[in-house]
Amino acid sequence: MTSASGQRSQDVAEYQDPISRQAFEQLVHVRGEGDEWDFKATLNDLSVNAARVSLAKDALAFCNLPTGGTIIVGVAKDYEHVGLTAMEKIDTTAIRRAVEKYVDGDFIVLAAEHTLVEPGTNEEKRYGIVHFRRRFAQPVLAAMEGQTTDKQPQFRSGDILIRRGAASIRANSGDVRRLFTNSIVHEERVRAVNEVWSCLVEQRRLMGGVEYLYDLLVDSEYADAITRPSLRASLGSHTMWQHADAVDGLQLRVSMIRPHISEHLYQQYRACAAFTGRLHVRAMERRDAGVFLPWTELDNGSPDQYLRQLALELIPQDELDGYWTGRATDLGTYRPVRQVIDAAERAVLSTIRLVLSGLG
Repeated sequence: MTSASGQRSQDVAEYQDPISRQAFEQLVHVRGEGDEWDFKATLNDLSVNAARVSLAKDALAFCNLPTGGTIIVGVAKDYEHVGLTAMEKIDTTAIRRAVEKYVDGDFIVLAAEHTLVEPGTNEEKRYGIVHFRRRFAQPVLAAMEGQTTDKQPQFRSGDILIRRGAASIRANSGDVRRLFTNSIVHEERVRAVNEVWSCLVEQRRLMGGVEYLYDLLVDSEYADAITRPSLRASLGSHTMWQHADAVDGLQLRVSMIRPHISEHLYQQYRACAAFTGRLHVRAMERRDAGVFLPWTELDNGSPDQYLRQLALELIPQDELDGYWTGRATDLGTYRPVRQVIDAAERAVLSTIRLVLSGLG
């Protein structure tokens, strides 16, 4: 069972901006600390070595989480909302400079300030939100000792730190194996989604000048696509067999990396590829028949409902309706196809981003 605080943390992870107002409000009211978030009353004076080492320890641990971790500044350990002091500023550059010499690996720091008026009061307080995550799949290591006093350092050069509950601790052998296994899995996933995107790009290239013609002409000019040699050439010379062979090759490539991508991404690829492929096949059929018709219609003039259903798997209905209806002009209806293919591909890209972030 997921606790309320755990669910809030998961919700925050789904935001594209981990330091947004929405992310801040979700976390600031949580009572309890976890692997992915922490509370601090203050970051203290980051010109002081002890403050830098303390923050670097948390940064190293947060960076080794799949989606990074977040610190809310201005909340005490007893969860009292104390806010930032008048002198304290949350500055991304200052925070990065404070910790970067301790981090061996490429990482990202995002920071922002937000204000909050507590219920039942008129007092507005400032708070900080700081997010750390690694840029690549490989775990980050401590680049040098985190020495603050004559006592044992908080971490040593080469240490891998992780989060366990509310603590940033040194990883044990099992943690290290898991981190590097996850790193390998992530790299396989990156290669797989790159292959998916490459196949989509190649399938779109097969359309050649079909996009160009629909983007250039209104429906009253469609006959020109057949009668004018310069425009007809844009329809290409591929035969149906050549097209089918090329599409089969792309589908085989995606099938081979299917174990490394989510089923949702695979089905979105199939829908986008089917949509683009149907547009191209029908354009070739009409080229060979000596006609050029709206991409939204069947040969008998009725709407192509199957094409529409494919598009609706990727594009919201109100957005698709605009593309489908087109725009009336003095010469006729202008119904470009490039925009609708772009919209379909954006849906696939959105899923790819989720897959790469570990959420998809």
